[in-house]
Amino acid sequence: MLKSKTRRRVAVKTALISAAGAGVLFGAIPAIASMAAPKQVTYTCSVGTTATATYVFQMDLTGPVSAATNAPLTATWKIAAPAASPIVVPTGAPSNLSLVLDADIQVYATGTPAPVASEFRSAAATAAAPTVGQTVTPPPLTITVTPTATGVVAFQPDAFTLLLESGTGTGTGTDVTLLNCSVSNPAEATAAALRVTVGTGTPTSTGTGTPTNTPTETPTTTPTTTSTPKPTITVTTTRTAKPTPKPTTKRTSTRQIEEIPDGGAATGGGGDAGPDARVIMLGGALMTAAAGIGGLVLRRRTASRG
Repeated sequence: MLKSKTRRRVAVKTALISAAGAGVLFGAIPAIASMAAPKQVTYTCSVGTTATATYVFQMDLTGPVSAATNAPLTATWKIAAPAASPIVVPTGAPSNLSLVLDADIQVYATGTPAPVASEFRSAAATAAAPTVGQTVTPPPLTITVTPTATGVVAFQPDAFTLLLESGTGTGTGTDVTLLNCSVSNPAEATAAALRVTVGTGTPTSTGTGTPTNTPTETPTTTPTTTSTPKPTITVTTTRTAKPTPKPTTKRTSTRQIEEIPDGGAATGGGGDAGPDARVIMLGGALMTAAAGIGGLVLRRRTASRG
């Protein structure tokens, strides 16, 4: 449940941001995306109704390394109480109360136009009811914005109130304030801010870190550089072999008929001319002579009868 004093606190700080302008806010902000490791931030806190005291908290703001426009961007804020001055539930606190963390987060951005409005935003988180004398661990907070343009969005921790609340949600329940803290070293708060680069691609997620007072070794990852071989350009030329024309040879066949004459050489065709003409002439002469003789015989017979 957001308290009225928190509303006033947010309204005043938002007005200061508007008056100061984005240029002043980003004087110490690098224009690159970064994931802030847990860092110490000094706060001035009032403990219950007693006087104020100085506390050094471990602030851990985590989120994606990069984000995309028009997509939700969520940051997580975890507060680790100092080991030297633990926060405990005071004696006499009512039972069955919820632990509530009510905090302010300073959100600001660079870019033209700005991805989000630069303002203070309130966030609250609850946890199970602790018992009297138990060490209190503030529950983690989340804040979500939706950037509408490219640039850098920063989430910076600010004032917070840790209290025990009845949880009725009516504002009339029993409240026990454990801590009411404000930043006493703004430079430390700026250094603890989470900065996210907003682009037009796909958001890059990272794991959520957990604050701890014990140094933790972080494995060093050696990037492996893979050289890309240059492409080999192969030009293939296809030549179609033309058939070699065969020489056309015209052959003239001359058929020779060899005849070997029988006997001697033909000198007048005597052998092939048939019967001799002299035989024919002789036959004709004999026929003429016979005819003449016959005519004479017939003439004599005729004369003798007369």
